[in-house]
Amino acid sequence: MFFIGPIIIVFWMMGAFNSATVEITQRGPYHYAYLEHIGRYDKLIDKQNRVYQILKEQNITAHAPISVLQNDPEITPKKDLHSQAGYILESGAQAREPLLMADIPARRVLVVNVKANPVIAPSIAYKALAEYLKSHQMKLVLPTVEIYQNKGLTVEMDI
Repeated sequence: MFFIGPIIIVFWMMGAFNSATVEITQRGPYHYAYLEHIGRYDKLIDKQNRVYQILKEQNITAHAPISVLQNDPEITPKKDLHSQAGYILESGAQAREPLLMADIPARRVLVVNVKANPVIAPSIAYKALAEYLKSHQMKLVLPTVEIYQNKGLTVEMDI
């Protein structure tokens, strides 16, 4: 029992027991620099760190980290998952190669918010998203957009 207490405290501090909120709202637009990623989504942080370093070298201010997930990891082999990992930039900012640039327009989305450590936030957010979709007889629409800011994760799905 002595060892369980500290473990529970660590999980609590990471936000493992936090719940997610779900709402339909307007989000965007986003202007971002990114690198393509193929493979496990839990490895996106490495690619985002690389994007951050390149932006820093190019003297471009990076704002919130953004990931655009193209495939459903429940049905796509991990080695075949496609995504974009990058950072939101000021409107009009232009990064140079090897970075790519993209824009996501303002749109109506289903938004899941969770305050938790980036290591566990996706599992909490996507569990809430799946439960919401099931209870409202909706299907997952890809890509989803993940934005990390304010000590939490926001997952956006077009509706």
